[in-house]
Amino acid sequence: MILRIACLFNREGLAAFDRESKPGTVDILVLPELFDGGYKRLATERRPMDDLAGLTEQLARLSERHGLTLIAGTVAMPGHNGKMLNASMIFSRGERIATVAKTHLFRPLADDQFFAPGEPAAPLALTCKGQTVRTGIIVCYDLRFPEIVRPWFKSGLDLLVVPARWPRVRDDAWQLLLRARAVENQCFTVGINARDEEGGGSYAFGPGGETAFELGPSVPDPLSWHAFPIDLNDIAAIKARLDTRLDARLL
Repeated sequence: MILRIACLFNREGLAAFDRESKPGTVDILVLPELFDGGYKRLATERRPMDDLAGLTEQLARLSERHGLTLIAGTVAMPGHNGKMLNASMIFSRGERIATVAKTHLFRPLADDQFFAPGEPAAPLALTCKGQTVRTGIIVCYDLRFPEIVRPWFKSGLDLLVVPARWPRVRDDAWQLLLRARAVENQCFTVGINARDEEGGGSYAFGPGGETAFELGPSVPDPLSWHAFPIDLNDIAAIKARLDTRLDARLL
């Protein structure tokens, strides 16, 4: 099955996608971490969650209008112990079906001052083109902790989505870790990054480590959004040669 995945990089890109994309042509739309202003907004605005209800409604409408699954990067939302959660809202054809919070907090950007840590969420069984796509979601720094993903691999994983604000100075590590998660879990990985001063490149890799999408941090980018295909049949082809789940021991 070929899936059409699209990505955009900030809240302003939502209107361009809505205007330019034909409904039914994209299966999954992904946004980056803190797409509604980034850490800069958190540091300068006292109440970054004021427009959360309006933003949630906008995302739900877009998902419904285009008949797609929307993995809405992350936004700041109410948490506990006086702190917020850095969490992704997931919508399917207008319905909010899940919320996934960042598990590991990146201290150099004061994540731990703004947010409380979340807990890993089970992969979602997304319905695309009448088939189930087992999709795990982790956020940015979580990518450095592969133990989150390994149980998902053992039970079956097609797609790992990573919304991020991964700095361009560590772009090599970002690509390396995305590719590693793809190869070791025999799945597709999609890492969608902010394009502002807090972000960098965005990439997708197939189950054999092949590049499925690449938008490097230094590439001039006049577009508001991008779309690319992935062929989930590649997973079966890889596993026909070597299905590492048969030998995996989760220690």
